[in-house]
Amino acid sequence: MAQEAQVSPIGVILHSGRSGSEALLERFATGLREQGVTVGGLIQRSVPLPNGHSRMELVDLISGRRYLISQDLGPGSSSCCLDPSGLAEASEVLRREIARRPALLVVNKFAGAESEGKGLLTDMFDAVDHGIPVLTCLSQRYKAQWDLLTGGAGTMLAPDDASLRAWWSSIQ
Repeated sequence: MAQEAQVSPIGVILHSGRSGSEALLERFATGLREQGVTVGGLIQRSVPLPNGHSRMELVDLISGRRYLISQDLGPGSSSCCLDPSGLAEASEVLRREIARRPALLVVNKFAGAESEGKGLLTDMFDAVDHGIPVLTCLSQRYKAQWDLLTGGAGTMLAPDDASLRAWWSSIQ
């Protein structure tokens, strides 16, 4: 008899670039909160600027407070614009939420810093260690680094509502 695959308490929305996964994750979290589920964490938003670049923000799902995590490096810069101090400040939100023990922690940020073992990765691991399910987004670009750093942990989810609902139901 075949064994059922175990569903991980880490849900990973796997996407290829700008697939609308940020909006999908925010809609899903908002829907759960409207049903009375305690959901905390951070949603990443990219805010277009007149110069053609974008400002990256993390938004606290509970307070709505925005944390600027990018810095303007000037025209023509090709360096990473991540602002480590903004990211560290936003990390405090996740630590506060872990102490509150929500039913779900949303961490919409696995990119360059996390792929190097920095950024919000430790907070994600801490949540899981405390028995809190985590839902995040992952670009195909960072899939190999995710697998390396997490040992392939997580249930990979298609970027659609049905996949998120099925994952959530399976971990209840």
